[in-house]
Amino acid sequence: MFDYLYKSFLVWFLGFFPLFEIYVAVPAGMAMGLDPLSVILFSVTGNFAPVLLIEYGYRWLINFSSIRKWLRKPVSSRLVENVNRYGIWYVILITPWTGVWIMAAAAKVLQMRREILFWGSLAGISLYAIAITGLILLGVDIFLE
Repeated sequence: MFDYLYKSFLVWFLGFFPLFEIYVAVPAGMAMGLDPLSVILFSVTGNFAPVLLIEYGYRWLINFSSIRKWLRKPVSSRLVENVNRYGIWYVILITPWTGVWIMAAAAKVLQMRREILFWGSLAGISLYAIAITGLILLGVDIFLE
């Protein structure tokens, strides 16, 4: 049981770590011998944790007037409207490419609504984790036959 928890934590941490994220967490979890469902679950939760950290860290930071002025620079209302209308598709597509840390920080600066940020990043991370896991399993099956 300790071995499973240790491997699960490593996969979670690799998903959380900015330079590794989902692309290293999933293959590492599969290489450690975790089952695909566990790999997906722990890599996605690890990779989604920075979104929560940035969202609630941003809310805490805007309580300080000097930082609030810097973070809330005037952004065009049209841009904010477009970000909140179409942003979920950008978040789903861009999150795995730019990394969840950069995407979440950019979304907060562009004043994206929290629900869009959460659901879009969770969907993007999950889709890519499932795709990477599937490709790894397909590759393993090809080489075993």
